[in-house]
Amino acid sequence: MEHTSEQQRIAFSKRLSQELKRIGQPIGSPTQIARTFNQNYSGQPVSAQTVRKWLLSEGLPTQPKLLALAAWLGVSAQWLRYGSGAKVELASKSTAKQTGLVVLGKEYEAIIPIVDKLARLSPRDIRIVEGMVQLMYAEKVGK
Repeated sequence: MEHTSEQQRIAFSKRLSQELKRIGQPIGSPTQIARTFNQNYSGQPVSAQTVRKWLLSEGLPTQPKLLALAAWLGVSAQWLRYGSGAKVELASKSTAKQTGLVVLGKEYEAIIPIVDKLARLSPRDIRIVEGMVQLMYAEKVGK
């Protein structure tokens, strides 16, 4: 069954409210939520009105804001937006010490500059990029 956009907004709002409560954010205060979110978000700040729309199922966040919300709440962006996939991304199975050395075959030569730039991002920004890649991959696999 295909969900309508209204059903998707309602479901998103429920998941968002649930996670905000879990981390101790006052659901009745969009101003406080917006203030705290903006402290953790490097993009254009959100207004209390925007947060209110998210909570009342009147709107959905843009992709960058969704990724930042998911990172802030400690959940996967796919789960937060769609309610599918793992709620929390599993930590890497490898507990070996990271050496900083990555060996790629010649077919991956074009991505080396991207990997280099990624390595210079903050952990928060890396989680945002990872979330974007996961959403794009899920879209591609789902088609």
